[in-house]
This record gives sequence, C-alpha cells and structure tokens, in this order.
Amino acid sequence: LERKFKQDETAVNALADKISQARTANLKELESLINSFLKELYMSEISLKINSKTLDVAGRDEVNLSLNETALKNLSSGELNRLRLAFIASESKITGGGEGVIILDEIDANLSGKEAMSIANVLLNLAKFYQIFAISHQPQLSSKADSHFLVEKRGETSIVRELKGDERVSELARMISGERITEEAINFARQLLVV
Repeated sequence: LERKFKQDETAVNALADKISQARTANLKELESLINSFLKELYMSEISLKINSKTLDVAGRDEVNLSLNETALKNLSSGELNRLRLAFIASESKITGGGEGVIILDEIDANLSGKEAMSIANVLLNLAKFYQIFAISHQPQLSSKADSHFLVEKRGETSIVRELKGDERVSELARMISGERITEEAINFARQLLVV
C-alpha cells in the first residue's frame, strides 16, 4: 500500500510539474491577450505572476494579478466589471466559443462616452457566443444592442416593450439630452445606430 501511495504521489507530482510548466510557458501570452482587451476598454494593463502553493486539485500554482500595482480589493466596481469583461472576452478568444447568458447591470455607469462605446464593442463580439442582457442608461451600449427594450413604471406596474425604428431613435435621444429632446440629440442618436 505504501509503494502504491508513493507511485501515485510521484505520478501526481509529475502531472503538477507539467501543468506548472504549461502555465509558465503561456502566462505572458495570456497576460498580453487580457491587456489587449483592457486597452480597448481604456484601462491600465495587468500583470500576472505565478506563485507556488501547497498542491491541491488546481495544482501547485497560484496566479496573482495586479492592475497598475493596485490590489483587486481596491478597484472600483466599474474597473472590476471591465476587468471581468476582459477575462470573459479573453476566454472566448482562446476557446473560440462560449455559452450561456451574461447579465450586466449598468456596466457602463459613471463612464465616459468613449469608455461606454468600448464596452459596447467588446459585447458585440461576445454576443456571437453568449446571450447578453444589459441594463444601461447610456445611449452607446443601447445603440449597439440587437433588441432594445424600454422598462417604464406606471403606478405600481412595470411595463416592458421593445423599441423599433423611430421609437428607438427617440429613446436614445432622450438618454442623450434628457426629457427635452433636441434636434442635435436626435441626429446623434441616428448616428449611433448607423455606426
């Protein structure tokens, strides 16, 4: 039994060594891929580092991530959301696919127009593999959606309806200029839908 245990221990350690070597060999490529999405999302680059840990089901490696020398716990919710998005996009790029549903609640909150548009563009690529539901109050993300739904509260009842054509232009213009919709906002909304 002790001999069998030693054989199994040797085999497990050999597999853990192979996994560690593969992780080390591919770490910079993974870091580069994630950073390409972060650059697109107007974020600082991450750095990945492998540290050793006690062997468990995941191997004997622990991958540590730092963003501009900032610990993950100190990132804003917007930064964390964009970092998660970069990881999902990287996984889809590596595997050539993905499946399931992604639900995003105001992932573009408190971002500039160009940052919100960058999220919309990454989501457009992910939509090839995932069903994405995104709640947004910004016109950039809403303009890129295949389907645009408006949720309105009437008394105690919430009503959801899909917007088409001019209704969609009007809602995007309202997002841009507020309740008083200007001609400039309508023109900008039309441009967002075309681009």
